[in-house]
Amino acid sequence: MRHNRSMVLIMRLALLLALGVSAPVAAQEEVKVTSLAAPDYFSAPAADTGLPGDLWKDTAPDILRDVIPKLGGSKPLSPAFASLAKRLLSTGANGPAGVGDNVEMGAQRALALIALGEAKGANTILDRATGAPGSAALSMATAEAALIAGDDDKACRTQDALTVDRGGAYWLRLRAFCQLKAGQTDPAQLTFQLAQNATKDADYARLMGAALSGTAPGAANLKNGVNYALSRRLNLDIQSAAAIASASPALKPLITTSGDISGVSSGADLTAQEASNLAFLRQAKTLPAFIDAARAASASIATLAAAGGPLQDPVLMARAALAAGDVASAQAIRGRLTGDTIPGATAADLATLDALIAAASGKVDNQVLGNLISRGVSGGAKAQAAAVLLSSLGGSLDPEARAQFAGFDLGKPVASPARMQVLEDAGAAKRKGEAGLIALSIAVDSGATGPIPADRARIARALNHAGLSADARAIVVEGLLGLAFVK
Repeated sequence: MRHNRSMVLIMRLALLLALGVSAPVAAQEEVKVTSLAAPDYFSAPAADTGLPGDLWKDTAPDILRDVIPKLGGSKPLSPAFASLAKRLLSTGANGPAGVGDNVEMGAQRALALIALGEAKGANTILDRATGAPGSAALSMATAEAALIAGDDDKACRTQDALTVDRGGAYWLRLRAFCQLKAGQTDPAQLTFQLAQNATKDADYARLMGAALSGTAPGAANLKNGVNYALSRRLNLDIQSAAAIASASPALKPLITTSGDISGVSSGADLTAQEASNLAFLRQAKTLPAFIDAARAASASIATLAAAGGPLQDPVLMARAALAAGDVASAQAIRGRLTGDTIPGATAADLATLDALIAAASGKVDNQVLGNLISRGVSGGAKAQAAAVLLSSLGGSLDPEARAQFAGFDLGKPVASPARMQVLEDAGAAKRKGEAGLIALSIAVDSGATGPIPADRARIARALNHAGLSADARAIVVEGLLGLAFVK
């Protein structure tokens, strides 16, 4: 057998030489097969997050498989935990073995980013992804990200290339839109009817019907990328109240929230500005709504803080500044508050504000912490909750304060003890990715308001130990802000 192979090689070399190929080149003629590495669907960054390229090192693959699909589900996260989720999923870092090269997990990463309002980043990483035609989930992520980015052509190319599950309701709706866009009115009408037969969607039916027949379209709808694309095609106002009310978290970044007054300087105008801000902030009845209002009013709050005059409700304005991430304005407002009588605030409110400023600035003041504990000793449940939240970021207590703190009743924990133990172990071992995922799994079960203070404090402590200090601070600040909404 070896003799036959040698004879074949000699004959090939002779033929190549006869054709004028040099002997050194001919000797290298042997075909070499190189196996391409499988793509890693977590390696491409969606944004610069500051997290390391070994984010998922030692993360249990099954934890990642379990948690990431939940982040793109119907249960909302509180703003701080949503920010943590976006930060983790936007990081370019190879996934754990068996996960990073799995096309369906790559799709879940992208779908979660879109659901968290990071369609732009998802669109970027999906440009480099492979395998979309054979995966309905990855194709859906690609199409939705493109539609939200306004790239309807890319979405339609994705739909055309899909080779599986083409009869699903989502694909029928998108196909009808693409056919309409291409001027294929009759096929679009037929596909539209098939889509409605598959699953009724009143908003899609209203918009698509208007696009096909010219009937009154009504208000824009921002429930998903297809409805948004139809709303754009019909030139509808996506900033209308009805459109804003319909917006899913994926589409909310497209909304411009108003409520701010800017460019004023006179005393009379500043008074009107403050009154407008206070009304805007006070109408927020939930923590997420308050954070949205604070961000919308942040520029004018900064103007008021810099002006240096007295404020009608300084603690509320300082809390709003912190909710918007403006520590300097909150510190400026707090610096002007002296004496025992502060408009709209109690001594406990001031103690909590001091804790907020300390947590947001990353400097846990032992005196501030001690003051909170003293307030909590007298039976102040909110002061006790504030103390446990602030203490999760560090600080030290004297013997008397430790004894007082140990007697606090923080309520029954809600989080699973098993998950909390895995979280704390991950924090101690510096497994950043795993710690973040377990924290998010607890947050998903807690709803839009986030975990209760006792659970939130343990989460923040574990994340701090893991090296996710910025996220831990944000989670504590959010918890302290949320105490104002606890009855």
